[in-house]
Amino acid sequence: MNTTTLTPVAAVHHAITAYRSMYARHFHGLNEHCDADGVIDGEHDEYDDKRYEFAVEADYLFDNVVSLLTDAFGLPTDRPVAVLGANGLTYSVTPGRIDDAARRAFTEGQCHALALALTEVTGWPATALLTLECSALDEMCAETGPTDDECPCRIGHIVVTRPDGAHVDIDGAHAPGTVPDCEDAPALPMTDAMWAAIRNASTWREADLHVARTFVQPLLSSLTI
Repeated sequence: MNTTTLTPVAAVHHAITAYRSMYARHFHGLNEHCDADGVIDGEHDEYDDKRYEFAVEADYLFDNVVSLLTDAFGLPTDRPVAVLGANGLTYSVTPGRIDDAARRAFTEGQCHALALALTEVTGWPATALLTLECSALDEMCAETGPTDDECPCRIGHIVVTRPDGAHVDIDGAHAPGTVPDCEDAPALPMTDAMWAAIRNASTWREADLHVARTFVQPLLSSLTI
């Protein structure tokens, strides 16, 4: 089933049936370790291991259901939603509203999400603005990381490059070398290897594309240079 094209009602029905199927499997799976009175009959470790396995599956299903419902219904525009930032911070961002909260969220943890969303719509390539040195905050740098220029610890900010060469982020369009807090930073086109490094680096948050996509049109409409 192609869940990305479901109508809102079909999306809700898909979520309900997926949950009920999972619940039934989990109920019977745990009952195998209990007696007629529901008391654990046998090794508690085996029961706990299965409960952990089921909890992980339930978390995964919940994440997918919320993503499915968001695709079907969209995000609210009359109230803020939580957006994960860098260094353990969380921002309350109202979808589609470019304000201080949005600017912080998309410069301090979710710049890669906005770059991906902008590229989807415009086709403009994403560009990494590099820090001078690798901070070695992620084990990938020393163990399985890519080359020095592509190290996720050297990628300080991600923008998109407009055909005229301007760098675009949540703060607008900037001449190369003038992006706020990244002045004169070396610029490097994002590659598949670099995106893979971002996805696998523990120091980067998962790209919040659902929220980022709501800012593409307001941002493009606001560009003045």
